[in-house]
Amino acid sequence: MQSSEDIELLHQVRSGDKSAFERFFNEHWHVLFTFAGKLLKSDDDAKDVVQMVFISLWDRHEKLEITGSLQNYLLQAVRYQSLKRLKEIMDSPENLERVQEQFMPVLNVIWDKLHESDVFNEIEAQLETLPYKTREMFLLSRRHHLSVAEIAIRMGLSEKTVRNQLHIALKTLRHNLAIVLIFLVC
Repeated sequence: MQSSEDIELLHQVRSGDKSAFERFFNEHWHVLFTFAGKLLKSDDDAKDVVQMVFISLWDRHEKLEITGSLQNYLLQAVRYQSLKRLKEIMDSPENLERVQEQFMPVLNVIWDKLHESDVFNEIEAQLETLPYKTREMFLLSRRHHLSVAEIAIRMGLSEKTVRNQLHIALKTLRHNLAIVLIFLVC
């Protein structure tokens, strides 16, 4: 349920009052930025996500209808945009080092906890569909926590080849990992 202040502020924003929108932004920015930062592990990405949410709200300000809790609405919007950004990060080969450093430790903990679950079995089944060397690179990365450079040296391949193959492995697993991450942040 919204407070009377939130209702009045939303009414002013809907009517196009830029100073009301600025107050709205300032009241909610920090909580949303902190939430996005926890999900994305990056202040820059968190700022971008929160900014996108507010830009979207302003673009739709005349039609803005929020019936439940304003803060819950904003947190859901930030969660959605953060997961969308996380997908972009995981889909991009140039972000592989960042995925390795920031997200793989979290995914490794999840992996260990899911070891005996149906999700683990499904991921293992998907891993089996990968070409042998791609699967081996992924497992060296995940189980042995080797960097791209270390895997390249160990397997006698270029770092670019290792990055590309790890990207293929992550892309194959993306759907299952996204489901796991959604459960974690919900």
